[in-house]
Amino acid sequence: MPRINVPGCGHVAPRRIRHWQWLQFTDPGYLAEVQSAFAIIDGRIRSHAPCNAAFKALPSGRTFADLWNDPNIWVSYDPDGRASKFGGRSGNEITLSQYTCRMGRWTIVATLVHELAHVGGASGETQDAENTLKSCLMRAHYNPYVIGSLESTSRFGGGRLA
Repeated sequence: MPRINVPGCGHVAPRRIRHWQWLQFTDPGYLAEVQSAFAIIDGRIRSHAPCNAAFKALPSGRTFADLWNDPNIWVSYDPDGRASKFGGRSGNEITLSQYTCRMGRWTIVATLVHELAHVGGASGETQDAENTLKSCLMRAHYNPYVIGSLESTSRFGGGRLA
């Protein structure tokens, strides 16, 4: 499964990219919420056939389970608490905003599914990443207005990038 960037883990995360940071999780409450989200994903979503099929259709051809089982994917923390910012991705590096962590485990689950779709090749110019939520038991968190990627920051003025 992806690894969480915590003190002592030895991970060298990316430096700040535009409005995004990849820092260690040091707040015990936020870390507990991320760990709870990981348990939800591991217990419910990882083996859900429609979710795996939706991810398999993305450019990488990897299922959700393939991506979830990849220890080269890291999850870090971004201290930005704006409600317009949820998560970002660069390569195999995912960052979750403070706002997402404050919203709790279900928002974290939805954001991780979305960001993993980008790791799986979903475009930052379409709704492909956000559409995976509908197949991955997260339909209630689907937002038809979410489009974006780290590479298209200027379009969103540094706001939510998916």
